[in-house]
Formats: sequence, C-alpha cells, structure tokens
Amino acid sequence: MIYANIAGYIAAAIGGMVLGALYGRQVAADAASLLSSIEARLTAVEHAVSGSTTVASAQNAAATEHHASAIEKLAGAVEKHAAAVDDHGAATVAAAVESRANAAAPAAKS
Repeated sequence: MIYANIAGYIAAAIGGMVLGALYGRQVAADAASLLSSIEARLTAVEHAVSGSTTVASAQNAAATEHHASAIEKLAGAVEKHAAAVDDHGAATVAAAVESRANAAAPAAKS
C-alpha cells in the first residue's frame, strides 16, 4: 500500500513537471509577444513625440542598402564555394576510380 502511494506521488510529480514545462513555455511565449507589442507602441509614441522619423528612415535606408550589398557578396561567395565543392567532388571520384582501376590491373595480370 505504501508503494502504491509513493508510485502515485511520483506519477503526479512527473505529470506536474510536464504540464508545468508546457504551460511555462506558453506563458513565456505570451510574455514575449506582449513585451514586443508594448515595445512597438512605445517606439511609435517616441517617434510621434520627437518627430525624428525622417532621420530614422534615412538611417534605415542606408542600413538596408549596406545589408543588401553584404548579402550579394555572401551569395557570390556561396556560389564560388559550391563550385569548388563540385570540383573537389569530381576530383575525388576520379581519383577513386583511378585507384580502383590500378588495384584491379595487377589482379587481372595474375
């Protein structure tokens, strides 16, 4: 009887931990979205009060342009890397075929 009670307590504790973890994730996600919406509203109020939206938009445009050029450079580097990987793969396969052919040639002469 005591073991049954202990098993029940353990089952309840494990279930509570699982439900707590799941509920905790939900609460954290809700809190993050709430904080994000409050931050967006506060930013809107700050821009309305200070009137610095033109400066911010010019800075955003410059940052966006810089980001776009960095992405273009990255895309070029990725393409070069992909070509190098293809070349290396082809060379590796050719070397493996040649090695296998050389290994098979002495066996054929015997």
